[in-house]
Amino acid sequence: MDSLVEFEYLGADRAIAVARMVREKPLNSLLLDTIDQLAEKIYAWLDDDNISCIVLDSSSEKAFCAGADITALYHSIKESGGGDNPYAKSFFLNEYKLDYAIHTAKKPVIAWGNGIVMGGGLGLLGGCSHRVGTPATRIAMPEITIGLFPDAGGTYFLSKLPDHLGIFAGLTGCMLSSGDAIALDLLDVVVAQKDKQAILNKLADHNWTQDPAANATTITHILSGFAVGETLPTNLLNHREVISGFVQSCLDAENFFDAFDSGLSALLFDEWFAGSVATYQSGSPTTARIFLEQIRRSKGMSLEEMFQMELVIAYQCIRHPDFPEGVRALLVDKDKNPAWVYQSASDVPEEYLDEHFQPVWPGGHPLSDLAGGG
Repeated sequence: MDSLVEFEYLGADRAIAVARMVREKPLNSLLLDTIDQLAEKIYAWLDDDNISCIVLDSSSEKAFCAGADITALYHSIKESGGGDNPYAKSFFLNEYKLDYAIHTAKKPVIAWGNGIVMGGGLGLLGGCSHRVGTPATRIAMPEITIGLFPDAGGTYFLSKLPDHLGIFAGLTGCMLSSGDAIALDLLDVVVAQKDKQAILNKLADHNWTQDPAANATTITHILSGFAVGETLPTNLLNHREVISGFVQSCLDAENFFDAFDSGLSALLFDEWFAGSVATYQSGSPTTARIFLEQIRRSKGMSLEEMFQMELVIAYQCIRHPDFPEGVRALLVDKDKNPAWVYQSASDVPEEYLDEHFQPVWPGGHPLSDLAGGG
């Protein structure tokens, strides 16, 4: 297998540790081996007092990370016959452990989020203390297209967005621009891609302390010195008021999806809106139901509880038909004509939806002690 991640140290005291994803052709889509290679180093670096800062990077000019390698998951599901699936179970379990460790890291972690950041890529970037984007950054959680669900912390990210924008983003898989991301606190700073090496040099040249809070402040200062002054492009924010009012009216309706499905035709104001609507309408109705339910259930949950809920759903998705069917239609046979189990979200029975929130393991939750790291 080609190299997945390269590791290096910067500075005379090697205080800056860099993990650089280098699987460029598939846009750094995550294999189980990618996650395990990242986790082994990052867990060690978090425990190493000589490491002052961790950088998550990509060698690609096109993408930070496009999410999971869903074709690998598809083949593992087919090989398992829809039953017990060691590869997929390890993938989601190890991914969520790593994402949680980044969220709760006691030292600064920088993500260089240039280009495409989707699905599990946002799972990596979103938990970092310093989330760096460029004007070319594009963020999305498009799992509805493949019958999965917004995971890897998607519950956390999307439930935090104001004005019901997260509900719309999760249901439509719409693309957020760098301007959307900075305004909605999905990025901390936007810099020019051409300044990447200069920023790494500044980090390498700094005299770091043993105080993580002071180091984090220094990083913020360094990055702010490179912040772009240009007006950043926006997509979602251009339609904030319309989306907010529309989703609220659906939440107030007797049946959310009856109102959502019937009202979408009135939202075709421009190409971005039309694309978002089309993605929803061709996506998995089961995913739509799962997503709205995960957002509803997440109210009052801790970050740990959200990841625990997501693992339950993930383990169920690899046992239910829509996920492998969605991947087949999009990336394997490429006919783009998935045969979803149900034709609309309103058709999905409550008992079928509830199955996706029932643990498949005996005994304790595999993520019962997330704080334990790796």
